[in-house]
Amino acid sequence: MELTIKDLSKEYGSKKAVRNFNVTLTNGVYGLLGANGAGKTTLMRMICDVQTESKGAILLNGKNIHDLGEQYRNILGYLPQHFGYYPNFTAYKFLMYIAAIKGLPHKKAHKRALELLEEVNLLEQKNEKIKNFSGGMKQRLGIAQALLNDPKVLILDEPTAGLDPKERVRFRNSISTLAENRIVILSTHIVSDVEYIAKEILIMKNGELVHQGSPEEILKPIENFVWECEVSREEASKLEAEHITANLKHSNGKERLRIISKKCPCKNAWNVEPTLEDLYLYYFAEVSEHE
Repeated sequence: MELTIKDLSKEYGSKKAVRNFNVTLTNGVYGLLGANGAGKTTLMRMICDVQTESKGAILLNGKNIHDLGEQYRNILGYLPQHFGYYPNFTAYKFLMYIAAIKGLPHKKAHKRALELLEEVNLLEQKNEKIKNFSGGMKQRLGIAQALLNDPKVLILDEPTAGLDPKERVRFRNSISTLAENRIVILSTHIVSDVEYIAKEILIMKNGELVHQGSPEEILKPIENFVWECEVSREEASKLEAEHITANLKHSNGKERLRIISKKCPCKNAWNVEPTLEDLYLYYFAEVSEHE
């Protein structure tokens, strides 16, 4: 299966939310990284055919998704950043309701709903009302509803929001297994969500695809830009003000800093291996976290 996004743009008046976006996706996990307001959600809504592009096209195996219509929606799974639910529905009733909307036969829907409730660790709560669920439980239910129709294209917008560390690991492992025979686009600003499972990382900034590659390849541009040093507290404050600082910790009465800079930040600094988090900070440290 191949999903091609070709010269895709979305404009709201004078604001360009997505600009000339081009990428071809095949089976596997794609981590879509970007600060809030980078255009990730708009891009995903267009891929899900719930928002119309201003120009460009999205093609599944060479056919425009608008022309495919229901045929495309039948193979699509979507977890929006803020998914809607009926608070008085139980978890099971909610999944059965979504399954009916997606056209699943009742018997198949019942079996699938129970399987997914077990998968997301909610089987024991299947008859509890959603309004009594924690944020993490609601998010897990959202992941389950996105998987109901066994989609071949799975779009997840900030799927681990509200999940605790143990749930995050469980989620990552599930997605990694699922992605063997489907396209998964996982949008996040939490780097660890995609660091270990993504086939490719797509970095989006101001509506544009600014960098793309495997987790290993994508770090090459900042290979010599990450430094560590041990300095006095006074010098640490000065360096923090002048450079992107990824980490600061106390060590033997001094401050140990991890700095992202094209030039050596101070005379006793040494180069270290970059991480995906360093790359994220390199692109987004000065971007406002508000839309």
